Amino acid sequence: MLSVARLQSWSRRSVQLPEFGFRGLQRIAWLDCGSRIFRPDSYQSPGLSGWLCLPPVVLGIAVMLAGCGETPRPVVTPVAVTGPAPQPQSYAVVTTTSGLGSAGLANVFDASGDTLLTQALLGNGPLALTLSSSAGSATTANTDGTVNTFTPSTTLQTKNIQSSTLLQPAQPVNLLSTASNLFITEPSVPAVAVLGNNSSGVYQLTQQLPVPASPINLAGNSNAARVYSITQDNGSNQVAFGDCETPSQVATPGQVQSIETSTVTISRTLPVGICPVYGIGSTDNNRVFILNRGSGTVTVINSQFNELDTTPNLPNLNPATGTILLPPPAGVAPAAFNAGPVFADYYTPAAQLVTANYDSNTITIINTNLDIFGNDSSLFGQAVTVPVGNGPDTLTILRDGSRVYVANQKDSTVTVVSLTSFQVLATIPVTGHPISIASTFSTPYGQVYVLSSDQPYMTVIRTDTDKVSAAIQLDGTGVDVHTSAQSVAANSSTTGTVANAINVSHASGSGAPCGFGAPCTTSVGSASRHAGIKP
Repeated sequence: MLSVARLQSWSRRSVQLPEFGFRGLQRIAWLDCGSRIFRPDSYQSPGLSGWLCLPPVVLGIAVMLAGCGETPRPVVTPVAVTGPAPQPQSYAVVTTTSGLGSAGLANVFDASGDTLLTQALLGNGPLALTLSSSAGSATTANTDGTVNTFTPSTTLQTKNIQSSTLLQPAQPVNLLSTASNLFITEPSVPAVAVLGNNSSGVYQLTQQLPVPASPINLAGNSNAARVYSITQDNGSNQVAFGDCETPSQVATPGQVQSIETSTVTISRTLPVGICPVYGIGSTDNNRVFILNRGSGTVTVINSQFNELDTTPNLPNLNPATGTILLPPPAGVAPAAFNAGPVFADYYTPAAQLVTANYDSNTITIINTNLDIFGNDSSLFGQAVTVPVGNGPDTLTILRDGSRVYVANQKDSTVTVVSLTSFQVLATIPVTGHPISIASTFSTPYGQVYVLSSDQPYMTVIRTDTDKVSAAIQLDGTGVDVHTSAQSVAANSSTTGTVANAINVSHASGSGAPCGFGAPCTTSVGSASRHAGIKP
């Protein structure tokens, strides 16, 4: 061991370092060895690499070289911040037409920015649009007897449009898509065409189910055990297709046919009201609601048991017929009131069915709550009717359940109604006479899309201000609009997709108002006529 005197003597001596050693030290301004700091501060003759004056205490060159350096510190790996989950991509899918003999267009808009992303050609004169329940595909029926299917996306091109042909002469009207089949009403046959997907995803006609005269629409969800075909005749051949454009002149009630989705067969027929025009199913598949414009009622079907809902002692529900009579608004005598419902939307969390009543300028908000066993609650059928604009023909419920937006065809407005206070919150002028409406709900605000039948514009309304934010010019006049997905409120019943029946189309004509430029298609035998403006 070195003595203290030896170390002190050594510290006053000059030590010659090898060339590489000194240059290595010279590159370091300070060397930190624990609590001692050494500094290379001088060197001398050219023959020597340099001279280092060492501090008083050192254990030797080998110890210094081995022990000096930065004090080891742990390596810190930064943790990546996880952002919020991305919102689902939402599209507004719009079909437009330039006339019955011209090719239609499929337009895909970015729902968050109102930007036209792409468009593609469809068959001649598209009449109706439906989306699959997941919005992965869209389908149109066209007046030329073709059926087009496409995937809404930013890369859609005409070459991506798949086309099928119905048996000619075919006059398709409305569509409903399920997980396995596509159903199309064909008044000219009359029948419900059934199409299935082949391996390449193209729909092919598999059969035609014979039904009574004047099939107008279908009702049900994509995952339901059965769906319902709606005919305006009941098998007596008293109601021709087109008669329900003036429902006051029709006295014969209609009918629905239950189609089992597993076997694609008709299992039962059920009576409904006069001039049924539209139907919608609850998302739990327990009830289906058929809107009877002529009789001013809603037929309730217990779809679990495939029978009419005949529960006694419920508000507004007639157990003999299974129909809810839509009550008049406050101050209107019941005898002088016929609601004339033509369209409905359903909000699952509150079990609210809202109908657009074209002939009475009202909407009706109906309580359809069930108990835990699927039976009608004591408040089932309770209803409130609210006056809105002139000729309400379609509506959309905002997915937070706060409001319903009602498109009034005759006075070119949208009425905003609270679903908690049942009061009118705003009346918004729009471009043209609306024929279709759809909405999205998101943060900080959603949007409502209003399509008119007589103007090449789509009006966009912001839901935070309830004011028009844009009027988007289109190529042709509007046929139908659906939104593919939307951000979901905390109390919504879905994850990413729109909860209302986007898998059911809403073509104009024969009881569902078509006026102001939209084609009203009626048929007598194999002949057809296209009416113009309807009051």
